[in-house]
Amino acid sequence: MDLGAGPVRTFLLVTLPAIFPAVLAAALLVFALSIDDYVVTSFVAGVGATTLPLQIYSMVKSGVSPEINAVSTMILVATALLLLGAFLLEQGRSLRLAAAPAIVGFAVLGAPFVMAGGPAPAQDRVLNLFIWSNYIAPETLAKFEARHGVRVNVDLYDSNEALLAKLQAGNAGYDVVCPSDYSVEVLLAQGLLQRLDHSALPHLANLDPEFLDRPYDPGNAHSVPYFWGTSGIAYSRRRVAEPPDSWGALWDPRYRGRILMLDDAREVLGAALKWRGNSQNSKDPRLLAAARDDLLRQKPLVRAYNSTNFEDILLSGDVWLAQAWNGQIARAMAQDPDIAYVLPREGSTLFIDNLAIPRDARHPALAFIDFALEAEVAAEICRTMLYSSPNRAAWPLLPPDVRTNPAIFPSPEAVRRLELIQDLGHATLLYDRLWTEVKSE
Repeated sequence: MDLGAGPVRTFLLVTLPAIFPAVLAAALLVFALSIDDYVVTSFVAGVGATTLPLQIYSMVKSGVSPEINAVSTMILVATALLLLGAFLLEQGRSLRLAAAPAIVGFAVLGAPFVMAGGPAPAQDRVLNLFIWSNYIAPETLAKFEARHGVRVNVDLYDSNEALLAKLQAGNAGYDVVCPSDYSVEVLLAQGLLQRLDHSALPHLANLDPEFLDRPYDPGNAHSVPYFWGTSGIAYSRRRVAEPPDSWGALWDPRYRGRILMLDDAREVLGAALKWRGNSQNSKDPRLLAAARDDLLRQKPLVRAYNSTNFEDILLSGDVWLAQAWNGQIARAMAQDPDIAYVLPREGSTLFIDNLAIPRDARHPALAFIDFALEAEVAAEICRTMLYSSPNRAAWPLLPPDVRTNPAIFPSPEAVRRLELIQDLGHATLLYDRLWTEVKSE
């Protein structure tokens, strides 16, 4: 500036080259911190604000899909380019040379968001859906959008606890949510769900009465069944000589290091309780302590506790027996006919995931719920997601290999042995403490 250069020229020729290494280092640090930030974001993100970490984490709960592989590849390429730019600067190369890979790296990261951008739809033409990952296909959502002239904004969650935390915090902005049975019970107790107008749900009659009027929501006044499913034992026929029919198979020392258990306190403690002939909703401290002891004896046999991609681990052959949820195993069975799934003779978990409307919903939620209850739509959802449909009218529309798959639709006799997980109130703290003892031993 002493020699007559203006502020802009001075900044470009002197200031920016001097601070650029620090700027690039800060950008890399911010990127690393933001891509790793799941916990805080999951609590504070509002409707329509599903960040990339939230999206990836929710998706991997149902297995590593090609979409996740593609996103991971883009992140890897972009990160390598940014690191190359930083390396060139450290080597004393020119700013122009170092900036080139950095700019390309930022472009790789930003391109998908630029292509996906566009004007937001009018507020009264939006439906905000909060649902499990891999629970509804984009094609199904497109049909609803075309019919009703609205845009469905989908956010994902990975657990009922994440859903409860978001709704309990208030101002979530969601119009339709998909809580499991015991979560409906919790939300009702806190007055967080709207009462449904059954006259606006003509397709409610399509549902099997077996899944209606359950204790968590008598008369289905606040929720309607969307999917149901089970937890059981998945195994490899090639490696397990005798088909397991009891939870005791997961304590068999012959399979040391080849057993996988879900990373879920209620499911794992529930399996131990069921094995001993007890309810998985027991609040008896003595029975729960015995279940913990059984799990501690089992732990040397267990290769992993995993609720995310257990079907991939089973398909790879790293484990031979796995406690598992049926929908993901049904997809694994479609890839490898050697994989099988059984419900233990002692009984197991029945879960019913429901569509419900939060108390502060503002958009046409009933129209979406009734749309999901249509026979053709319910059949499409079941056919693409491979979880069990409670929609009786949809069953004749399903392919024979879906209707006869015992992992998707178990026999009535097996269903009678299933038990819903219930909200245990203060006893939940005891389950959490015992589970922590098992995991930390």
